[in-house]
Amino acid sequence: MSRVSDLAPRGSTSRRRSERQRLAGAARVPTNRGKTLNRCLAWNMRRKRRPPTMDGVYQLPARDLSHAFLESNLERLWLGARTREHVERAEASGEVLFTSDGTPVLRHRGALLGTPSDDLWLDRAVRESPRDSAYLVFGLGLGHTARALRAITDAPIMIYEPDPGLMRRALSVGPSDLGAFPIVCSAHDLTQLWPNFGGNRDNVTLISTPGYVSLYEREDRAVREALTQLVQRRSVNDATHRIRAREWISDVLENLELLRDSPFFMGLAEKYKNVPAFIVGAGPSLGKNAELLADAAKKGIVFAVNSSALSLARRGVTPQVVACMESIDLSTLLAQVPYLDDVVRAFSMTAHPRTLRTGKGPLLPVYEGLPQFTPLVSLGRASGLAVCGSVSTLAFSLAQRLGCSPIVLVGQDLAYTNGHAYAAGTPYEGSKVELSADGQSIVHQRSATLHAVSGLKVEQEPLREATAWGGDGTVYSTIGFSAVRNWLELAADVLTHDRPEQRLVNATEGGARVAGFEERTLAEVLSPLPELNISARDIAEAAHAAQPPLSRERLAGWLDTQLSGARAARHAARRVRRLAESAERVVNRDDPRAVTRAFGKLDEAERQLRAAVGSSPFVDGYSWTAVDAIMQGAGGDHTDSQHSAVSAVRAEARFASAIESCTRELEAKLVQTRNDLGALAPDLTHGDTSPWPS
Repeated sequence: MSRVSDLAPRGSTSRRRSERQRLAGAARVPTNRGKTLNRCLAWNMRRKRRPPTMDGVYQLPARDLSHAFLESNLERLWLGARTREHVERAEASGEVLFTSDGTPVLRHRGALLGTPSDDLWLDRAVRESPRDSAYLVFGLGLGHTARALRAITDAPIMIYEPDPGLMRRALSVGPSDLGAFPIVCSAHDLTQLWPNFGGNRDNVTLISTPGYVSLYEREDRAVREALTQLVQRRSVNDATHRIRAREWISDVLENLELLRDSPFFMGLAEKYKNVPAFIVGAGPSLGKNAELLADAAKKGIVFAVNSSALSLARRGVTPQVVACMESIDLSTLLAQVPYLDDVVRAFSMTAHPRTLRTGKGPLLPVYEGLPQFTPLVSLGRASGLAVCGSVSTLAFSLAQRLGCSPIVLVGQDLAYTNGHAYAAGTPYEGSKVELSADGQSIVHQRSATLHAVSGLKVEQEPLREATAWGGDGTVYSTIGFSAVRNWLELAADVLTHDRPEQRLVNATEGGARVAGFEERTLAEVLSPLPELNISARDIAEAAHAAQPPLSRERLAGWLDTQLSGARAARHAARRVRRLAESAERVVNRDDPRAVTRAFGKLDEAERQLRAAVGSSPFVDGYSWTAVDAIMQGAGGDHTDSQHSAVSAVRAEARFASAIESCTRELEAKLVQTRNDLGALAPDLTHGDTSPWPS
């Protein structure tokens, strides 16, 4: 189970270093508590010594090199982009002081910040944390807590400093030895860096640097909430990957042939600058303003998602675009949408093959910006669309890529407004929720249609309350909705910073508030807008003109590249498996020199396998479930070194065997797709190439 532990330090004592965990890629930093910094400050103290102050600390004199130190540290340290900007703009706050034993600390608003942590307590905190835990240190101080924590664990450690002014002061006092720690001072940077830092961890432990919580209580609460959301989002994404990764890649290969007739939607990047876009979800509040979307279609581009498309049809509204990225088969439900032959179908390449072949309206495929789909970038000549488990986020990212403004949310409750899950007229109408008896959970009452489409789903989820649209009260929400809302809020933060000309409006008129979006009624949004009368045909023809469909030769060449990468990964996995089996035999002979040679060969083969899998994202995604299952079942600790070594090489052999087996299966699919492509009719070079069905 995922969790966020919240730990605060107590006092100071010494303790010998505990045994390090063996974690691949863990950063190493000097474990002596700030020796570099202490020497630098002590040199200045020799120049101008001051008497001890009343609280037993020595005050640091003014320094001529502070700006040079700051610039050097900002250049060298692992800082988030926004963090660097905040520190550069901030005025330095706090002052650097020496304690009576010569340890430098910060003093701010009457409090000492960053005094040495209790090593005994830290050691116990690490031992009591889950083995896979990452750590977030709340408060930089002068780095003492982070260094002490690194001395007793090799787990990932990130530092969150709530005050950029204090960070500026800390980075101005001397050369910093904290280069191996990611350091952030904004929620944006925390969210951006987390996937690469602790994204594969189910648990995170929050360690508070002495003095910080009392001064920054509000920021401490915000960080703990952000961490909880990040870990929970990771758990949701992790479960999705376990179930879907192999299926997604298989669907991409089966849908590949469609690219001979259908160009990617992303080829229209920046072609619709300042054109309003309306992202229409299926939330309960859609009933408040759905009829106005007929006017919206005249004044901009209406993007309906698969779950809201039928509801719009029943209200006489025809959007220009219907978006879908579901991997489950939605062909039966979509076939009920009467206008599906008259709109652009922005369907993901990862959607079910029958879904992509439903409807006759022009297909403009899209793909998600996920690591396993990186190979599609060379076909689409554009990065994938940012998503967060909801087709509404895909439609939002697509509108943003087109340059649309304002981007208007409609029917995006992201909450259970009045206990309802979906709007009237949607396929899932009638799905409701109620509070559990203890008031801590949401209990689902799903409609028969939703049960039939989605299969088994959890019947009860932890309750999350969110501020209501308009700011009056709260609404019921869940982890899944919160993840999408947080994603939209992060997108708003990024766009406000990078693309301030793109306005964001939430015209849902119900549900949850989305920070960073203006709140307007849909009528207020539409009132000043002129009619543009952009049709679905206009969009489809523009897409074909911007980026014609791909030739059979181009697709065949792409498949050959993926096949070559898969074969290289399989050969590398086979070598690791054989060397691991050989190493086990050597370990059992108890020949130290032979063991050293065998492990050296195995280490090199593992590096080659990591490189091969890293260069073939399809292999990584396709084998993810099998490899993860082996990791979950990996053996426990062994006190006997020989048994431990045998267990380790057996695990290596199992990992390699799983990758080898999965990659062989992937190769077969690639070869079959290549053969099917060759059996198709040759590309047309003349005649009617209109994207619209005749």
